[in-house]
Amino acid sequence: MMPSMSTTLPDQRARREHVVLRVCRELVNRAPLLLPLVVVIGVLCGGSVGWSTACVALTAALALRAYRVLLCAFLCGAIMVLCQALRQRAVEELQITATPPPVSVELRGTVIRLFNRSCIVETDPLGVRVMVYGSPQVEPGDYIHIVGAPRKVEKPLVDGMFSQAEWMRGSGIAASLQCLRVEHEGSTLGYASLLRVAADVRSALADRLMPHGTANDVRRQVLCALVLGEKERADDSTIDIFRRGGCLHAFAVSGLHVGIVAGILWMLLRLCRVRPGWGRPVQLIGVGLYVFATGMDVPALRAYVMLAVLMGSLILRRRPSYLNAWCFAAILILMIQPWQLFQPGFRLSFVVYGAICLGVRYGMSDTPWFGPDSYIPVRIRSLRERLSARGELFVRGAVVVSMCAWLVSLPLTIAHFHVVNTASYLLNILIAPLLPVVMSMGLLLLVFAGVPYLGGVVQAGALSSAGWLVSLVGMFGSIPGACLPATSPAPAGDYMVMPFGYGKSACVLGNPGILVGDAPKKNDARYVLQPALFHAGYSPALCLAPRDASTRKLYSQTWPDLCFLTTPPGSKPQCFTTPAGLFTIFPPPADLPVSYSANASPIICWQRTDGQRFLFIGNAAFSTFESLPADFRHADVLFLGYNSHEPITAPSLLRKIGMKRIILLPAARDHRAELSLPPEIVQP
Repeated sequence: MMPSMSTTLPDQRARREHVVLRVCRELVNRAPLLLPLVVVIGVLCGGSVGWSTACVALTAALALRAYRVLLCAFLCGAIMVLCQALRQRAVEELQITATPPPVSVELRGTVIRLFNRSCIVETDPLGVRVMVYGSPQVEPGDYIHIVGAPRKVEKPLVDGMFSQAEWMRGSGIAASLQCLRVEHEGSTLGYASLLRVAADVRSALADRLMPHGTANDVRRQVLCALVLGEKERADDSTIDIFRRGGCLHAFAVSGLHVGIVAGILWMLLRLCRVRPGWGRPVQLIGVGLYVFATGMDVPALRAYVMLAVLMGSLILRRRPSYLNAWCFAAILILMIQPWQLFQPGFRLSFVVYGAICLGVRYGMSDTPWFGPDSYIPVRIRSLRERLSARGELFVRGAVVVSMCAWLVSLPLTIAHFHVVNTASYLLNILIAPLLPVVMSMGLLLLVFAGVPYLGGVVQAGALSSAGWLVSLVGMFGSIPGACLPATSPAPAGDYMVMPFGYGKSACVLGNPGILVGDAPKKNDARYVLQPALFHAGYSPALCLAPRDASTRKLYSQTWPDLCFLTTPPGSKPQCFTTPAGLFTIFPPPADLPVSYSANASPIICWQRTDGQRFLFIGNAAFSTFESLPADFRHADVLFLGYNSHEPITAPSLLRKIGMKRIILLPAARDHRAELSLPPEIVQP
């Protein structure tokens, strides 16, 4: 007799619910700290979503009758709430974020980090982090007394530009001050002093890898960045090679580096016939010294904490749980530095590691792709079959693990860096066996750099392996489409103005079009102009040659097909055609004094494919405008700056141009009253 549908469906539903409950209970048993981690993240995120997530985690622990997990999650959440309240109270006591802000603020704290003439000061471990600009010579670990004026945090004027507010949030900085007076009151022996010692140690070790006179060697730059995390010694071109290849993560000391160092130490201890009971503590100490020497970055600390937990479980003869160790490391770091939750390095480190663990678990349980039959016992396999089985396991694990890591990191890479590396999946598989070789040779070079004969052999091996790595990454990064922007390209007829401050600006007309204006500094081009154009989807085809050679080199690296134009006074007009339209560049007249840099500015006429005309006068002199042919003095849209020697401000002259809209560049905004134009056509 067949069972009725009314009795079958409830039974199936009950069995499914039973399976889900069993899987959840097994997950909590394997990783008791998973639900406390969810609670901590929910508290830090805040808002309705964050608090709802924390409540769901607590409810899940109660429903699964995991009362010890429930108690741990509640305590972790309570500690995070208390710490957040103490930090907020410290901010309110200093009145830094008050409205209106005070004239001056007085505080005492420890210098945590330096940025040229700026520094980060922390009042106490649960207090306030403040960015101080214009501070005199200080060192990390100094305890100072500061009197400063609050600075306003400006929002980026163009999407894609550097956002100081987002950076401060990710660094745990509550506000910024302009230093008025500072007094040294001694030094501390806390975390900041350890960072200073670690920086000195790393610099000394980097000098062994990069002796005096070898700073331009790309191979040594890669060794310093890969072995020690010393990215500051790598040129922009070297960084760009690995960024285009999608392998820039190799320059940040993380679980990969810690794992390689731990494996090398373990092999050395085994060769010295050290017992595992003594070898594990020695290995832990050695890896800890390496993490300390490389600057104690969050990815390295995550890997070291997990290694310490797993080593402790082996020493205590407990069953290790990688997922539980992962949760413990995340909770520990977030308890100490909660702002790390908003850092790309923290997110990528923990999320990618979780994806790697899932990939390893799936790859080990999957059926073999090739090689001998898995049902054949290992003891009766031939040597060829054993080698084939090991090779199959390596290939299967590399493909599955790399795919999991690439798929998980792709959304984070798009969100934080607005780029997609299409070739990074295959490239990371190919460099996986090469990275341990480069790391091992680099570590050997640190030890034997000054030894006669042996040091030369080790140096040759280290430089050769680093050169292979650079060649492989550069080959994949140069493939067309290897690095694609994650933003849609701007329309051909669009334009954008980027201000730099001090009345300076740059403008891009059309896509692909012409880039007008010169960044005052290389950092302006690198952190303002380049990311703004990349985020907006512009790829200029023409550019007025920058005065700074380093800025020109940066433009060439960003847009390899960019054509640089020179406009000497008295030269003939130049015409160029792109999909955006026709561009005509008019240089200044020969008899115009060019001792003033503004007088050397040309005028550009852009006629779009739809017939609309744009006239970019910028900071050009009145004599340059007068030298234009009569047919080019009429435009629908006018870009106007200000020339301090021969300004173009006559209202009658501007009206004769017949523009329907005038866009004032930053240099002309202070002289807006001199134009006497109808406000409806003026666009700042």
